[in-house]
Amino acid sequence: VRRRHGLRGGCGGCRAAVAACGGHLPAHGPIGLRNERRAMELLLEVTARALSGYPTSLEGDDADLTDEAAYPRYGNARNAKLQVRGEKEVLHHFALWARTAVHVIDIVLRELEAERRAAAAGSSSSSGSSSSSGASGSNGGARRNEELGYDYVIRAMEDDDDCHTTILRY
Repeated sequence: VRRRHGLRGGCGGCRAAVAACGGHLPAHGPIGLRNERRAMELLLEVTARALSGYPTSLEGDDADLTDEAAYPRYGNARNAKLQVRGEKEVLHHFALWARTAVHVIDIVLRELEAERRAAAAGSSSSSGSSSSSGASGSNGGARRNEELGYDYVIRAMEDDDDCHTTILRY
């Protein structure tokens, strides 16, 4: 079965894009903030489902590992418990990461919406006050809409010394 947009047997555009990048998929920004938020929600669902498959919690494993009689050092039971505990730590890390990303995306979406409202209020009041705005007014609006996009917000966050770099790295 051929996939329409898969890497193998996919559409010509996808194959050409991969070939142009030396066989690697091109790295680009997110499709959109709402799409990224949904991806993080999906990651939360996946990690929750994986964690629910374990018979004990991470906290339970920590408590068990303090009992050296039941889990003697260098014993197979202890090593198995440590391995499973490590798997749970990774899942908890990505769940925390996804929750943080959702929170940050929500903040960015609220800020973008507030800026769009302010820009719309400013453009409606300025369009009625000046009859000579004409084409320059419409270009200014298009330019303002670009400034309210994802790339603009990320650049502004990069320039903000108070913004935590972990948010930008992810």
